Amino acid sequence: MSGFARSLLRPGGYLGVPFALLGATLSLPAFPFALVVALLPGPPQLHFVLALAVVAFVLGLAGLAGPARRFGVAAANTMLGLELPPPGRARPPWPARLRSAAWLVLHAGLGGLLLAVEGLLLLGVLIPALWLNGDEGQFEFFGVRAAAGPWTVPVALVMLVAALLLAAVATRGFQAGATALLGPSAAERAALAERRSAVLAQRNRLARELHDSIGHTLTTSTIQAAAAADLVEADPAQVRRALGTIEEASRSALEDLDHVLGLLREEPAAKAPTRTLAEVDVLAVRAREAGLDVRLAVSGPVASLPATVSREGYRIVQEGLTNALRHAGPGAVDVRVEAGPERLGIAVVNALPGDGPRAGRRGLAGLAERVEALRGELDAGPDGQQWRLRASIPLRAGA
Repeated sequence: MSGFARSLLRPGGYLGVPFALLGATLSLPAFPFALVVALLPGPPQLHFVLALAVVAFVLGLAGLAGPARRFGVAAANTMLGLELPPPGRARPPWPARLRSAAWLVLHAGLGGLLLAVEGLLLLGVLIPALWLNGDEGQFEFFGVRAAAGPWTVPVALVMLVAALLLAAVATRGFQAGATALLGPSAAERAALAERRSAVLAQRNRLARELHDSIGHTLTTSTIQAAAAADLVEADPAQVRRALGTIEEASRSALEDLDHVLGLLREEPAAKAPTRTLAEVDVLAVRAREAGLDVRLAVSGPVASLPATVSREGYRIVQEGLTNALRHAGPGAVDVRVEAGPERLGIAVVNALPGDGPRAGRRGLAGLAERVEALRGELDAGPDGQQWRLRASIPLRAGA
């Protein structure tokens, strides 16, 4: 069954009739202006045409206003079941104003015409009442003189079906017209797609921030808490150090979380935490306290790296140490950071877990996006009995 045939079986397929009534109602304030024209001397046919032109002109002027477009979109979405994006509060450009004016004129004109035709068809449905009432006298309908009789029943059924079909066709027509004239233009659709892309990119960035900071903190804190539980009686000093590390890491994670939640609420959040490669030794200390034998080697002017590169470098080392803690367990991890004149190189190497590489590489996918945005390269995977994470980020164009 086609979509149009299915619409005949649903009440929503006849929404064009109340929508037409709304359009005819909107034209009423323009009729006093048309009445002035009707009172001028001249043939009645000319008065009728001029009156319609005056009504259309007044409606067109009203449609140029910004609120008219917002009202039209809201009415079409509510009464016709459309999902047109609501226009913003900014003043619409003139092409959008002209489309809104054209729609208001069509809505009112076609609405009045539809109601008139539907009224005549439904009046024809009442013809059998003359025959059922025993009145077989002559009557005139649509210019045809006839006597009431049994033939009026099938004629009434035909008119009823025609009225329903016309209402369904009008509904589809109103929906198509509203989409064409009230929907976003090509430029507006491009701007809307750009805004949605920006929102999606922002959400992805926030997800990466949460994964990097909160994931690292939870992994470190979990391991530290487990170690502290085992040493609570044997080595109280080590337990105190573990609890201090958990406290410091949690405070740092709370700063990151407060910043991300502020962005989600679109509030003027606190200044974004700046974690750079200048603090890579802090990462190494936390990892050592969690049980990793971190061998950190830093060379080159790390402190003078571009801020963006340094932040992403910090996240790369953080992700490498987090994965080593989570998957490889306590053991040796080699971390090498080389800041050259043209490129930043980072390598994190640790032993593979006994059951081989683990599944779930959401963090590595996020790192790959970060490095790619900086025109760099990221490689992560098993290398013999080791897991190796390598990143190379250019510091100059063409490097």
